[in-house]
Amino acid sequence: MPKLRAEQLPILGTALMRLRGETLRSMGAATGIRAANLSVWLRGKEQVISAKRVAELLYHLGVQGGHLRTDVLHHWRETSPLDDVKTAIGVLINNDTGLWLFQDTQPGLTKTRYLRAGEAWIKLELTPGIADATDLAAVVCAQRVLTLSVPLAGIPTHTLQAASDALLQVAGRAAVDVGDAELLEGLIFKLSEETSSTLTVNSANPNGWIQLEQALQLALKRGIDPGEIAALIGDNYNKSTG
Repeated sequence: MPKLRAEQLPILGTALMRLRGETLRSMGAATGIRAANLSVWLRGKEQVISAKRVAELLYHLGVQGGHLRTDVLHHWRETSPLDDVKTAIGVLINNDTGLWLFQDTQPGLTKTRYLRAGEAWIKLELTPGIADATDLAAVVCAQRVLTLSVPLAGIPTHTLQAASDALLQVAGRAAVDVGDAELLEGLIFKLSEETSSTLTVNSANPNGWIQLEQALQLALKRGIDPGEIAALIGDNYNKSTG
């Protein structure tokens, strides 16, 4: 992704502050930036805050090096007609990143959605009446939309790993149930990207074994010869250890 331009930063900062429910006071307490200076900077006066302070501000808002941080689960709540989500996604995510939208069909006033942008995860809560899931998918230009039977409001969010593991497992089961080989292949690929180092040293990793079981079940249902599966696993293992 190209380096963020100076004129983009206040716009991005404003959108992220609203999505996170931040105020000038809370930002000042977190970053040490005076509320008056922050207010002026958000209106486009870059000289009032040093470059170091801007980097600290963006880091607190979940951005590092022009990208969404991948070490935290981002919690966003949209209270406008998806304008802030569109701004943040448009600035931080390009078409090559790979954006997945996880949604459910649960009733209720607040809709919980998850976005998977490259290696970053976002929990998004939509306020009543803003937009439905179809609108959100179009606004963020999601490459893949997964509608799951599990209520996403119940996904554990105490850690980033807990949330991502739960979502990938549920999506994997859904892929097996409907026989979506392309989806399951993509999930396995993403899982291997995230946990390949763990899987090579920790054979008790429950998430890895669940994904492997699902992949094997789907492959056998599609009539793939077990010998081909074994050969593929062996080849990949040799490449990773060779």
